[in-house]
Amino acid sequence: MSDPTNFHPTNRSTASNGVDIASILKEATLHLESAEDISTAQLAEILNTHSFAIIKGIIKPEDVKQAKQKIKSLYSQDNDNPATGESPEDIMGNYQKLSIGGAEHSGVYRPRCMRTIYNPLWAEDKYGMHKIFRAAAQTRNAIYGWDLDYCIDEVNDGFWTAARIHHYPAGGGFLVSHVDDVVPVVQKAEGISRYFQPVVVMSKKGTADDCDFETGGGFFDIQGERYYYEADAELGDIVIYSGATVHGVADIDLHKTFDPRNCQGRLAAFVTVYRKFERKGQLQDYVSTEKSVY
Repeated sequence: MSDPTNFHPTNRSTASNGVDIASILKEATLHLESAEDISTAQLAEILNTHSFAIIKGIIKPEDVKQAKQKIKSLYSQDNDNPATGESPEDIMGNYQKLSIGGAEHSGVYRPRCMRTIYNPLWAEDKYGMHKIFRAAAQTRNAIYGWDLDYCIDEVNDGFWTAARIHHYPAGGGFLVSHVDDVVPVVQKAEGISRYFQPVVVMSKKGTADDCDFETGGGFFDIQGERYYYEADAELGDIVIYSGATVHGVADIDLHKTFDPRNCQGRLAAFVTVYRKFERKGQLQDYVSTEKSVY
């Protein structure tokens, strides 16, 4: 795990170590109208070079704004389930849980303070997110070179799309800096050798009236510099990182009081390819097997 003290927060065009952030972001950004416009070869080159990419235009900001309003209007802390103990069937429907602590049930100690709201595309579209999830999942499939609708509306080859919203509450929501090493293990064991994670930007960082939080936020590390992408990104941008990318979420608005009664803070959407498990604890089998190799 990366030592956060080795990185320096930046959103300047040129970082303190001389890295030209603006040029890197320009090289890593694509402007597209739909997932069908993606060139797998071009995107692979960007990811191989920078370990991240940004796609603009596929998801419209207005769709994200409308979904956010609905999420906030329907939010209730009474729907929170514990961080652990859910069944595979639970998360394949509309399901909400609050994770505070190390979440070591996955076999990896990864401190966090976040809420996860599962909303698969076969479940009720209660948050108005399905249009957004579908576009993001089709983008993911284009990256992998799969059929655009693969494992989106149904389970295919034992895989499904874990469409979900992550909520990092104001007052200290966070996810420690890390490289993904749980889902990639499962995918690799099932024959998927590459790993990419698309994230839909749903929140804006800053002090303007249209911003959702002021400090902290989603980041990835670029050549020794920590870049907070929500300070520059637009709602609906798809940020893609590879299995080599160090990323996380820095403390959200520590100057505010943590209040679980509201949904203030940072939101982001994910469409990760999950294995359909048949029983509780099956994920641990994959992680334990991987650890035994070393």
